[in-house]
Amino acid sequence: MAPSFSPDTLKEAISADTPSGKTKRALIEAALLHFGKDGYAATSTRTIAQTADTNIASIAYHFDGKAGLREACINFVAMNLMEVAYVILNKDGEDLSQLTREDARQKLMLLIERMVRFVQLNKRSSLLINFVFREITGSENEIEQLYALIFEPLLDRVTLIFSRATGTDVHSDEIRLSVFTMVGQVLYFRMARNLITKRMGWQEIESPQAHQIATVIKRNVNAFLDDLSKGQKDA
Repeated sequence: MAPSFSPDTLKEAISADTPSGKTKRALIEAALLHFGKDGYAATSTRTIAQTADTNIASIAYHFDGKAGLREACINFVAMNLMEVAYVILNKDGEDLSQLTREDARQKLMLLIERMVRFVQLNKRSSLLINFVFREITGSENEIEQLYALIFEPLLDRVTLIFSRATGTDVHSDEIRLSVFTMVGQVLYFRMARNLITKRMGWQEIESPQAHQIATVIKRNVNAFLDDLSKGQKDA
């Protein structure tokens, strides 16, 4: 039976400069492409193997079959999000519940900058985003693992930082929904990339353009934080 992976063990496995490591990475990237485009059920292992330019039997050998490969894809997404966000959200075991309002706000601004740069400049981002969107629009069973491994811990941390930045109750519906307004803006600028480049007259989105996008989103989120904070002062 092939071993199961956590984000950390998967990172080690696919980073190895060996035939096995290269095959694992190729299979995961091929699976992300096809699962994101056609869905898990409609994607055959033969199609994945052909795209990865490897033998179909390697899926069973390395991942114990198609379901194990999907699990590896989820861990691959988690691995990348950890690199983008988790270091900021809980650096060196930092107690987020003790952040000052200003420190919490600065942490959110840094998170926005890193998220925008990742989705706009990282060549793998489209694979990850398409896969995640396909998963979260599927059945409740399909989203469960993705939610437990990635979204729940990530959203819990960001919600706590929003709460610290505004002085509002971390369990309030308003704060929980507010987090999605920030994430939604980042994702919209990625999904509407072709429309945005056409409207802005940009040939491509590179580092300067990504910074412009991040600046606009940060301005919006800062205004939103100000409004929530004002509500607390007036209460």
